[in-house]
Amino acid sequence: MSVFQCPICGELMEALTNYHCTSRHHMSRKELVYQHGMPKYVSSAMKREVQQWIRASQVITSLDYEVAQAAVRSQMRKS
Repeated sequence: MSVFQCPICGELMEALTNYHCTSRHHMSRKELVYQHGMPKYVSSAMKREVQQWIRASQVITSLDYEVAQAAVRSQMRKS
């Protein structure tokens, strides 16, 4: 698995997007690359770090949503 690393914040992603650049750093992708350089290409040599990043990322699954909904319904029945 290979990803790119943002030159400012270090976030790992499939591609450095305009959305990331504007929402996180308040500049276009073109401006970010001009001022801070191209994103670093991270190859599978950093596989352990990528795995840690994936584990640390918060991903909401359908089960998380269902558990939260069940908790709310349970609280509403008690009221």
